[in-house]
Amino acid sequence: MKILAIVGTNADLSYNRFLAKFIAKRYGDKADIEVKEIDKLTPFCRTEMADDTIKPWIEDVKNADAIIITTPEYAHTITAALKSSLEWLGSHAGPNVMKMKPVAVVGASYGTQGTARAQEDMREILLSPDMSANVLPGNEVLIGQAPSKFDKETGELTDEATIKQLDGMMDNFFKFIEQANK
Repeated sequence: MKILAIVGTNADLSYNRFLAKFIAKRYGDKADIEVKEIDKLTPFCRTEMADDTIKPWIEDVKNADAIIITTPEYAHTITAALKSSLEWLGSHAGPNVMKMKPVAVVGASYGTQGTARAQEDMREILLSPDMSANVLPGNEVLIGQAPSKFDKETGELTDEATIKQLDGMMDNFFKFIEQANK
């Protein structure tokens, strides 16, 4: 099973990159999980066609069995870079790139509410007619106060309660993927 763990930011230092790498490492025995960066993608423009940065992005998403999106929250929503990367999947990629693809949304932020609003926006985008993704319901992992839950030197998630919650979400996601692919 091939899963892309998309880092939902183009920031150099990101707890969501740490989270994506942690997921790939911790659950790598259950699936081939590739961390996918969006920082080099050409910004979306409806009048432009996919270029050499976008074509491999579309193919990677198309060929994945499932997607995990790690999103930060800025001003109560997802990053512009993440929104732009998703626009390429819905508008120029063809009708089936995200359609019914299993997707899980997780996130880490500095605030106490974690990424609650960004995840809600992310789910709305993924469920839009242009995407029609198969989004894992419930199972929200909202990592607030991220600096206190990750080792900044190693990027490891160190908060046991958060790891337990993530374990539960991932167990459910693997079952969800199996059901979706029957």
